[in-house]
Amino acid sequence: MGGLADAIESPTIVPYAEIPGLAASTASGHRGEFLIGHLASRPVIAMAGRLHVYEGHSLRVVTRPVALMTGLGINELVVSCAAGGLNPNFNVGDLVLLNEHSSWLDGKLGAPPTSFQRTNDSANESAAAAGCFRRSLSTCDPHLDAIAHQTAHTNGFELRRGMYLAVNGPNYETRAECRMMRRLGADLVGMSTVPELLCANSAGVRTLGISVVTNLALPDAPATADHADVLEVCERAAERLQQIVRAIATHGA
Repeated sequence: MGGLADAIESPTIVPYAEIPGLAASTASGHRGEFLIGHLASRPVIAMAGRLHVYEGHSLRVVTRPVALMTGLGINELVVSCAAGGLNPNFNVGDLVLLNEHSSWLDGKLGAPPTSFQRTNDSANESAAAAGCFRRSLSTCDPHLDAIAHQTAHTNGFELRRGMYLAVNGPNYETRAECRMMRRLGADLVGMSTVPELLCANSAGVRTLGISVVTNLALPDAPATADHADVLEVCERAAERLQQIVRAIATHGA
């Protein structure tokens, strides 16, 4: 979604690798930078690229950029990602709001994202952690959801909803795995997003996750998933996603 980050006006660019405690992003298409500037006349900070468990990072490291942003005082976080479409009603290029999620990411690789809190008070920290588990049932903020759908209606495109399943990767799913995931209720499958949403949500930040369906992961209509194709679909969807993010920057607070 590099085009979205490039829409930020007069950005100050800070590579992750230049910040103590953050790791460089190695995945193709992920620049691994913070962009700090303005969007729709509102101060914003954006991540151009993210970290993944499949790069060898723990969940603690994966969520560290989001934890840093919550520490800076962000009020809202929109997380975008590419995903395979398990729902047969989805099409390549669809935008899907993540109204539910499930995570199969390997939590044994490190501390969960709920370890990040914006307080030094141990009692408040425990309460915030407990609150994260309550709120994790839905990381789709109703107000941001309404703005996103109104923007889609105004601009003449459809915005779907679905349940996102996060897996370790980096391999794409087999036909048998796709069939199992669909039977469990998943509409989308990807390799990220849930840790970032939970990290921000646990800090009291209003969150919204949006996936771009970049390939169809249908067990009975198999197609080969190619990373170059995924990047191309993301760039084509960037304009619609940018319209949503601009609307949230304008009306979200």
